Amino acid sequence: MTNAAGAAARRAPPGAHMDVAAVAATDVRIRRGAHRRGRGGHVVIHGVTFTVPRGSVTGVIGPSGGGKTTLMRAIVGVQSSVDGDLRVLGHAAGDACLRRRVGYATQAASVYGDLTVRENLRYFAALAQADDPDDPTRAPGYLDALLAHVGLTEQAPRLVDHLSGGQRSRVSLAVAMIGGTDLLVLDEPTVGADPLLRRRLWADFRQLAERGTTILVSSHVMDEAIRCDRLLLLYQGRLLAQGTPADLLAATDCGDLEEGFLRLVEAPNRPVEGGDRTGPRARPAPAIPTGSAAEAPSAATAPPTRAAPRAADHPPGVAPCPRRRAIDGLRTGATAARVLRQLGRDHRTLALVLLLPPVLLLTLRLLFHRSPDTFNRVGPALLGIFPLMTMFFVTSVAMLRERTSGTLERLLTSPVGRGDLLVGYGLAFAVLAAAQAAFATALTVGALGLTVRGSAPMLFVAAILSSFLGTALGLWMSVFARTEFEAVQLIPAALIPQFMLCGILVPRHGMLPALDAISTVMPMTYVVDAMARLSTSRHVDRWLSRDILIVTGCTLATLGLAAVTLRRRHP
Repeated sequence: MTNAAGAAARRAPPGAHMDVAAVAATDVRIRRGAHRRGRGGHVVIHGVTFTVPRGSVTGVIGPSGGGKTTLMRAIVGVQSSVDGDLRVLGHAAGDACLRRRVGYATQAASVYGDLTVRENLRYFAALAQADDPDDPTRAPGYLDALLAHVGLTEQAPRLVDHLSGGQRSRVSLAVAMIGGTDLLVLDEPTVGADPLLRRRLWADFRQLAERGTTILVSSHVMDEAIRCDRLLLLYQGRLLAQGTPADLLAATDCGDLEEGFLRLVEAPNRPVEGGDRTGPRARPAPAIPTGSAAEAPSAATAPPTRAAPRAADHPPGVAPCPRRRAIDGLRTGATAARVLRQLGRDHRTLALVLLLPPVLLLTLRLLFHRSPDTFNRVGPALLGIFPLMTMFFVTSVAMLRERTSGTLERLLTSPVGRGDLLVGYGLAFAVLAAAQAAFATALTVGALGLTVRGSAPMLFVAAILSSFLGTALGLWMSVFARTEFEAVQLIPAALIPQFMLCGILVPRHGMLPALDAISTVMPMTYVVDAMARLSTSRHVDRWLSRDILIVTGCTLATLGLAAVTLRRRHP
């Protein structure tokens, strides 16, 4: 890390009142495993009440499994089944107003390993930018200053997967700082860090706080507690005490905080005179020096400070909420560009998407080399079905990978909307789908000799629409399934019935009426019908128009359903 340790700090919005607490919790209870209406499950956090002052370094200290991560997730608004009053910067926790003001770093790095350090920061900066052309995050030198601040200037062009664990942690911290103009919530950021890196990180937290950013950091290492202005001692979901380190040492009559913590655990009803068990403390926290003069920040590498937007009719001391949009073009485009960049480095996926449908169609042509009429009958339908299935397979784990890597949780605390995320994915895979459809159509109509009496360009358009439908269905599946194993189980259930009833195995007029009725509600049926009509006629009649409209409508409806299914709050 450079000696510009405070370079990327943010200031509080102009006119903000420091009497608005960074975090204020009153009788907050959190359940795990609760039903949708909040019933059942078990209590993880038991009625905690505390306040985190602005501009402080506050530590949530306690052993592993004590509820620290659950409390952190509740503060950034991604934890479900939260009861009580939990306020962040004056807003209800998780409010859309906070997504440009609160930065969050999970225990894992939660950044994209197949992107470079600079590409990661550029993407998250694009998500955090306000609707202001003069936003300093758009300045050419902003990312360079941020990289210098976290000491990753030399690693900027390297893939994150090729970095050490400590370097990944610094990438994660830099990403959190992009969005954390007022509050940084850091869940055990020093886990696995060597002593030198740990010291640098804490020096960094101190200097950020000196510039007005509130730091809320969790740790199970009691040696780190002395570095905080204030402490929240959490044990088995209960707040044992809160106050300054000096207060808690005096209250427990101990020489070190670890011994004091153990005394509080062993005697939970022990009165705490200097600290506070039940309510917030109002007196200012002392400044605890860390680092040395050599670690002081340098203004030369400081990125521009991004001011929060203001509104005359907004309550004083609370930043105004951003305008809500169903789809934000900047964030959607940034997501699409990011996914395309990742796909470009995933050669196996590219090979699967581009080569599998042509290989299957070639195999089919060889199977029917003595029956070209049979190939001409089923070829157009399979030209629509194979791309649909391939795109479905590829996209069905897209959001699951985001979830398992931790990046989805980070994204859901940022200003990016669910529609931005899903449409961005859809656009990126649409480019791949178009390339796939073009390749498969050219091979089938050209080299394999598929007889097309209708319009070959229209056949290509229909193949693209089929690929788009597969992309939308796969994205919905990846949002709906909770694990990759569950997604793998659901894929056959979603595809096999459609394939059996779409009319390619048995003509629909030869099916039982009940099966024919079921086939009418399956989108693959209309893909097959459209491809069959396009291969035999040049006219775009009302039936073909109906098929194309239904496929398009199903694609849009499925993306909408995926956006509704994707929730910001999870157990």
